[in-house]
Amino acid sequence: MKKTICLFVMPLLIAGVVFAGGKQAGNTFTVALSEDIRAVDPGLAWNYVTNQVTNQITEGLLTLDMNNNIVPELAKSWNQPDALTYVYEVREDIVFSDGTRMTMDDVLFSLERYRDPEGGTYFADFYTDVESITATGPWQLTIKLSKPSAVFKYIPAIGAGRIISKAYYEKHRDNFGTAQGGILGTGPFVYQSWTSGQEIVLKKNTRYWDKAKLAANIIDTLVYKIIPEDTTRLIALQTGGVDFSANVPLDMLDQLAQDKNTNLTSVNSYSLNFLAFNTQRPPFDDVNVRRAVSHALNLPEFNRSIVKSAGTLGTVLPFGPALYGENAARWEQYLAKTESYDYDLAKAKQFLARSAYPNGFSAKVIIGETSMYNQRGLFLQDQLKALNIDVEIVRTDGDLQDTYQMGGILDSNGKRDYDMLFGGWEADYPDLNGNIEIMYVSSQAGQDGYNAAAYSNPRIDDLIEAQRSEVDSAKRFELQSRFMDIVVNDVPYIIFDYGKRHSVLNKKYTGLAVSPAWLWVLPMQNVRNAQ
Repeated sequence: MKKTICLFVMPLLIAGVVFAGGKQAGNTFTVALSEDIRAVDPGLAWNYVTNQVTNQITEGLLTLDMNNNIVPELAKSWNQPDALTYVYEVREDIVFSDGTRMTMDDVLFSLERYRDPEGGTYFADFYTDVESITATGPWQLTIKLSKPSAVFKYIPAIGAGRIISKAYYEKHRDNFGTAQGGILGTGPFVYQSWTSGQEIVLKKNTRYWDKAKLAANIIDTLVYKIIPEDTTRLIALQTGGVDFSANVPLDMLDQLAQDKNTNLTSVNSYSLNFLAFNTQRPPFDDVNVRRAVSHALNLPEFNRSIVKSAGTLGTVLPFGPALYGENAARWEQYLAKTESYDYDLAKAKQFLARSAYPNGFSAKVIIGETSMYNQRGLFLQDQLKALNIDVEIVRTDGDLQDTYQMGGILDSNGKRDYDMLFGGWEADYPDLNGNIEIMYVSSQAGQDGYNAAAYSNPRIDDLIEAQRSEVDSAKRFELQSRFMDIVVNDVPYIIFDYGKRHSVLNKKYTGLAVSPAWLWVLPMQNVRNAQ
């Protein structure tokens, strides 16, 4: 009876997807989002939906190409004369979408806003090593660091480097980034409206500074439809209610791959999915318990039968091939010579026998609400029965799961309030530091931190800092491999798989290439009509 009702309701839902917001003039391109955005403010664009919108409205001095190379955007060029200095030659011909000229004041203001811990953005941590940001010429910007950094070069190319209008921000300081206040940027699209929980509407920027790209842009109106329910989003893609989505339900990939009206594309990403052990709470403060679990899970079989094309099998490395960078060959060699968390029940039982819990124990695992999280929880529960470990699955909605993962819920002792947790992470830039610093540094282990394992090791902290400051590739790899030797032995996490980024585009269109850097680079102005 319930299924029958759903069949009758679904066409009405899809009709809402197609027609909500009224008919738009010109060529309209519609994108499906899985949830509402946080703001039309690049300073708050740190999730999988907000950035898709703000990236069309704003731009940075630099951007990333399909191969993770840093290339100029609002800057004509950039160079690094020494280990502490970055110099950017800013373009003189940039205008905001209202026709006002972009000045060096706008550039300085935008970057200082991100740098300021009280600036109301998420990106101050990216500027920790910055000593000064100054205009050293009419159109020249110089950033000085307090110490060398192997990763700062990426910051002006991601959300932490987007330029906004200083005058507009100051005029709309009280409601900037809200539905009423909006935003003013230099990008190929202009903010028009945001109906909370329904849609965000952008219009083509007819004053866009890159005239060749403006002339080639076929989209007059860009609509982002908020469709939280997976099945509704799937049907909207299949029926043409929406034209594109990068928020694709993982358990529906097979259906989309066979759909005659869409093209499904999958690429490697900077993301991973993990099981985190709370290393500050019994029984997982015992390293032999963690080692036992690491050898009790048949991850190759789980990947083959459940994950399938949604990701690739995890290894001991907390980063996948998309983040190997110029040390790709070295990381392949490292994996070849390093003992893996292979499925070996005899070995698992030996480790448990050495622990303080040789006869097993009971524990809880936090999971999110998706089908894939549920499958992971059931798999863990089943596999650990062989060690007499009784796992209780605690199912939460996505927001609550995120709150647990980010250290937002603590016990009476001020520690993270879970035994184990399934979670995930995606680096903000194409460097493995984007994963290891977040996941392992002890300063992130407590409240509001991203170290879901609550892992704390002074040697690891020192190595993370050393590799982040080392700009020589070979020397940096040596530091990183020493880091890996320690964490492989300590087992704070088990990496289940490295996620892929899946996107679906209606066959009426082409040109929209999704790359591993999709969080910051997904230019809708590249959409073209298929021939």
